[in-house]
Amino acid sequence: MEKESSYNYKHFNPKDYNFKNFKGPKGGEEYIDFEATTLDGKTVKLSDFLDKTIVLDTGSITCPMYANTTGPMNLLQKEFPDFHFILLYVREAHPGGRTKEITTFSEKIDNAKATSKLYNEKRKVLVDSVDGFAHKLYGSMPNMTYVIGKDGIIKFRANWTNINALKKVLLSPDKIESKDYYSVVKPPFNIALRTLLIGGVRALYEFLKGLPQLMKQHKEVDSK
Repeated sequence: MEKESSYNYKHFNPKDYNFKNFKGPKGGEEYIDFEATTLDGKTVKLSDFLDKTIVLDTGSITCPMYANTTGPMNLLQKEFPDFHFILLYVREAHPGGRTKEITTFSEKIDNAKATSKLYNEKRKVLVDSVDGFAHKLYGSMPNMTYVIGKDGIIKFRANWTNINALKKVLLSPDKIESKDYYSVVKPPFNIALRTLLIGGVRALYEFLKGLPQLMKQHKEVDSK
């Protein structure tokens, strides 16, 4: 499969993300179906899981936000067994010399498998296409969450995975939550450092270089 350079960026830049414009279906709107691939290579649709309410999360092995929430998300899955908890593997948030930008689907599958093993991921892992078709449909944020009811209606979405807000929604899964912007829960330094170094030294450098702009963008959204 051919490389998609604009989506799978080689160098992280905060401008790759518009925090103030969270695209994708909103609370109360109908979900958008898509195809993805399981870790064992099977093609599935999101609609295949609508026998239960779906908790859809996004992440990658170089995303500190994902690394910080994967443990709590797996615990939530254990606490709420009547939901489908799904991780959609998307583009590398912080590619570098060790874990580079994704150029082929086999690379993306390999990264997803490595992520599942590294974090002992208990959720169903689906791998998006190389060009990020599903990721773009749902807003392109690196670590966002959607709750999709069995009726196909979006019950909740968050620009950043927020465990406390999500848990409240899961306790009343038929209620539609209109709020969709949440303050980012910053990962501890050790988790952020470890995750960025999975990308490599360049990934860490580019993150630190972009940190002032990132902080500004987060602050602008928090004041909305």
